[in-house]
Amino acid sequence: MPVPDVMFCAQQIHVPPELPDIMKQFTKAAIRTQPRDVLQWSYGYFYALSRGEPLPVKERVEMPIATQKNDTGLTPGLLKVLHKQLYQKKTVDLIDLHKKWKTLCLPAEQLRNLLHLDTFADGVEWMKFFALCCSALGGTLLSSMKHACEILTHDPEGGPARIPYVTFHFLYTYLASLDDEVTEEVSESFLKSLKEQAARKDYMVGTADFSTVKLMP
Repeated sequence: MPVPDVMFCAQQIHVPPELPDIMKQFTKAAIRTQPRDVLQWSYGYFYALSRGEPLPVKERVEMPIATQKNDTGLTPGLLKVLHKQLYQKKTVDLIDLHKKWKTLCLPAEQLRNLLHLDTFADGVEWMKFFALCCSALGGTLLSSMKHACEILTHDPEGGPARIPYVTFHFLYTYLASLDDEVTEEVSESFLKSLKEQAARKDYMVGTADFSTVKLMP
């Protein structure tokens, strides 16, 4: 019978030199993200880390935007994480979307409700789904577009939150087409006025531009 390995002293334990830094970064990420299910989130974190994928980590701690009695689950910070993870794929596999959604401990029912708002037969067109998520955060078309600008912008926090006009046009047109209260005439008139402003700003649109265009419903 072979003699079992016996640990005689602590010096025999090999600790990989990179482990302390990995655990330090993991702890900081958990504190910033505040996942509801730490074990579930941890699995997604280390899975993404092992594959060199964007990590499911918020940029900073986020204050709750809803009470416990009216908890939407999704937040701007979590949507920004999802966008970083999925936007490069353009069309996302439904299984992959479910995995990323679950890693962030978001309600499965909320994902089903969002997917029912459109027909995603051949995969999920990411920017359309992103727009639907913004509408879940915003409630109105105006506030939805503000969320979209603040999440997509490369401007520093508190800045004008500018995004390319073509991106704004796509998101706004898509959401307006799903809103029965927004007529095509109103939508076209708003975009025309906004485009004239964007032309003077290298075709960039920021949240402050909404206040000068009075045609948004």
